[in-house]
Amino acid sequence: MATIRLACECGEVQGTALVPAPSSGNRVVCYCKDCQAFAEQLKPERILTAHRGTAIFQLSPSSVQWTKGAEQIRCLRLTPDGLYRWYAGCCETPLANTLKPGFPFVGLIETAIVPEDRTEAHLGPVRAHAYPQHADPVLPEEILRTNRVWPMMIRVMLKILGWKLTGKGKPNPFFNLDGQPKVPPEIVNK
Repeated sequence: MATIRLACECGEVQGTALVPAPSSGNRVVCYCKDCQAFAEQLKPERILTAHRGTAIFQLSPSSVQWTKGAEQIRCLRLTPDGLYRWYAGCCETPLANTLKPGFPFVGLIETAIVPEDRTEAHLGPVRAHAYPQHADPVLPEEILRTNRVWPMMIRVMLKILGWKLTGKGKPNPFFNLDGQPKVPPEIVNK
């Protein structure tokens, strides 16, 4: 069982994620317009990859625990029904994306993982590049040729189902037991 250390850029928010093995999560890079818009709300140069992607490690909510500075965590949504996007209010470090509370899923933004733990040994390989058509500049041909989004989507759905059936949706570090976000989200027009 590996413990991945989490921290915002200034260190006010800290936590851990328990990862039994890299295969227990799912590592992706997302180039969707919403991930790009979220980055633009904060400091995109710290978040986005060279092709305007966001590196994400997906895992169960019960794996994540905030040990310091949870009161600094803020939430925004790009639309009233969009993803919950969490960040550290102290320094605007993006932390995670979550679905509605009934879906046991956390997409940790890799900038919230300490640099020493952002390795293939801890997180596994990047399994897919989501929404590659929105990459800018265009992704290299080798990535486009070997990209397998559908197997990754099936993998994510099976993981969410497994986490739901095994109770790994609780405790959820972002939602109260009644399903309400721990912090009221700010709705931002993307």
